[in-house]
Amino acid sequence: MSVKNLLFFFFVILLLISCTKSFSKFPEKSFRSRLVEADSHIGWGLNYFDSWQKGLQPKYLKLAEKHTITAINMFANLEYDTSPRISEYYVVRERRTRGCRFLSKLQFEAGNYGYKLSSQTPEGCTYF
Repeated sequence: MSVKNLLFFFFVILLLISCTKSFSKFPEKSFRSRLVEADSHIGWGLNYFDSWQKGLQPKYLKLAEKHTITAINMFANLEYDTSPRISEYYVVRERRTRGCRFLSKLQFEAGNYGYKLSSQTPEGCTYF
């Protein structure tokens, strides 16, 4: 085997090894798309809560809680990934706080009508 073939062989092996590793450790979705996705979960939560108020069917209340908790967790992850030095951090923080307030309202309304929700309180939500 000549030196030329040996170098080519090692080059091919290095190329194959480099192709098997992931390229980025950053989230694949952009800030804006993650924010829109979390907003849509809050929207679904509000829609399900409105449906529950009209028909008082527990399935709508549980769906509202599920989507609201998902949104709060998404906002919390987005807040964690964003620096407090930029204004978007405070936008995300406010939306997470509003989501926490809405979740407490859901849990309060459920209790008033005798329904038991999962009573999950996402990390970062504090009720007074």
